[in-house]
Amino acid sequence: MFRWVSDRSLSRYFKEIMRYPLISREKEEGLARRARLGDVIIAVDGRGCNSPRTLLSRIKRSGPDSRLKITVRRGAQNLELTLEIPASFSPQEAKGEPDAPILGMMVCRVQELDAPRIKVLGIKRGLLIVELEPDSPAALADLRDYNREARDRLILHNLRWVVTIAKQYQKRGLALAELINEGNLGLIQAVTKFDERRKTRLTTYSNWWIRYYIVSALASRHLIKLPIKMRNLAKRIRDSYGVLSQRLGRSPSIEELARELKATPEDVSAAFDCGVAELSIDAMPFEDSKVTFEEVLRDTTSPSPAEVSAKDEIERHVRSSLAAVLADRELYVVSRHFGVPMPQERRFTIKKLTAISGRSEEEIQQVVCQASRKILSRFGADELKHYAKLTAADMRRLPQLLRKRRDYSKIKSAMFKIMHRVVKNPSSLSLVSDHLEALDLQEQEIFCLWLNVPSAREELNLRELGDLLGVSREAARQVKERAIRKLKKNLRPQAFDSFFRKAV
Repeated sequence: MFRWVSDRSLSRYFKEIMRYPLISREKEEGLARRARLGDVIIAVDGRGCNSPRTLLSRIKRSGPDSRLKITVRRGAQNLELTLEIPASFSPQEAKGEPDAPILGMMVCRVQELDAPRIKVLGIKRGLLIVELEPDSPAALADLRDYNREARDRLILHNLRWVVTIAKQYQKRGLALAELINEGNLGLIQAVTKFDERRKTRLTTYSNWWIRYYIVSALASRHLIKLPIKMRNLAKRIRDSYGVLSQRLGRSPSIEELARELKATPEDVSAAFDCGVAELSIDAMPFEDSKVTFEEVLRDTTSPSPAEVSAKDEIERHVRSSLAAVLADRELYVVSRHFGVPMPQERRFTIKKLTAISGRSEEEIQQVVCQASRKILSRFGADELKHYAKLTAADMRRLPQLLRKRRDYSKIKSAMFKIMHRVVKNPSSLSLVSDHLEALDLQEQEIFCLWLNVPSAREELNLRELGDLLGVSREAARQVKERAIRKLKKNLRPQAFDSFFRKAV
């Protein structure tokens, strides 16, 4: 939405925010009214949904540990989202309570809203999401109880106001860039809580929040603070230590304090050592020391944020150029020979794999099935049931799918479906990477390209690439040189040198 301000980019930041002048009261009220209106559920599983009772009945019918396809209206477009119903969901909890949340979301009928709100929504039927609980199934499905576009516009058109207030707190220990950053956080909080029905301008309402965040940053600029959870535990230890000492007639141990406070001994030990005091970063750790905490805690081995940001920008530029400039075979040779990650937007289907490797579709499907069987056979039955969300019928068919056989034509669709579900689950993707060692080089490469997962080997030499492409080493080298010539014309010199220096 807006750039995080740094000292080097202040002038550029000021030029950017000059494009967003302060807006009129009428436009501000309209944006604020739209920002407080969230997504509208218009269909569930392809059928209309106009009441909370209908939504709850569809969820009950789908049952726990299942998925619902929900169509929502967000602004001027319709979006298809997937709502995952947890295994612990019990429809009885919401039975008889019309105002109870449904999977963490409070909804109301659009027909029950007043005319101005219905006009802002641009839709007359559906369920408006009024409130969302954090980390609930509805929140994880990317449903929203506010309009992000309208909220972002309110923030952008008031960034000038933050700079005006931040300038009043200069020369108090923080740079202007840091003051603006803290003020922007206060502005975001103000926009979140702003209510246009009070007939107050956003600049007036946000004034307190912006100053509060800036003053808080100034008050804690030299402090190394403990987490709130650790501070609270340290305070409880201090309050309970004397009482427990009188009761036992001696100093209590860490284990006794942990039992008294119902906490783990590790947490009690850490909080007991830290206490509740705050340490200045300019203080010296020891009496005879000549260094400060800042010099001791400074990490000289890690790259600076500027270096990390520059490297990420170069890598994004290289990835986008790879996808836009090179053909599939050239992209594969360059990426695997130089260890450059494949672009996420480039998908290698079975048909593309045949064009790259020179093999038929049946041969590619056989290699993919064989590799999938080797990977899946290393998972336990319970793990596959959990990661791939297999039904009872799938579990009964699973031993036949994993049995060694030469004819894969009858089982390939079921095998592909299970493998896609396993890879789609983030918790099982790392296990798939660990099991790649069971495959030979040809199976590894085709399998990883088909599923778009990282390969076990970072780089391949030209002889290995020639074997995988079904050509000689010299032909693979010609493909690489042709791709390098294209990249040298389209990449910035710094980006080209960072990844392909050894090619020149």
